[in-house]
Amino acid sequence: MENKNRTDGLEAIVDAIMTLHGYHKPDSDCYRLRNPLMLKSFSRAGKHEVNEDGVRIFSRFLDAYHAAIFDIGCKVLGRSNSGIKKTDLLRNLLGVYGINQDKDQTQIVSFLRKALQNPDISLQTPLSYFAEVK
Repeated sequence: MENKNRTDGLEAIVDAIMTLHGYHKPDSDCYRLRNPLMLKSFSRAGKHEVNEDGVRIFSRFLDAYHAAIFDIGCKVLGRSNSGIKKTDLLRNLLGVYGINQDKDQTQIVSFLRKALQNPDISLQTPLSYFAEVK
């Protein structure tokens, strides 16, 4: 039987990263900045509110979550200036977000396997897979 409550692949990636960053801990930077992916601003100065490290500060979680979904979507679909293509692997995407430690990558993969109900997800999973999961 098909699971009609299945999580979207892009949302699952955002949720996995924000969990890794400790978004639900009020003393975490990502919670304080309301920025689940710790997105930096590459826009002209003054367009977005940023902290001293150039990380965007959002006033509302929903705005930040939409920005995170958009950012992940651009990368997964190969429409980003980051150089990531939809044929790249999950490992490559995580590297763009500075998630390079084995422990952190393992946590992300574990989260995605559970969220998307697919035990075969690995660091070698092509990004195109996550765009297809709806």
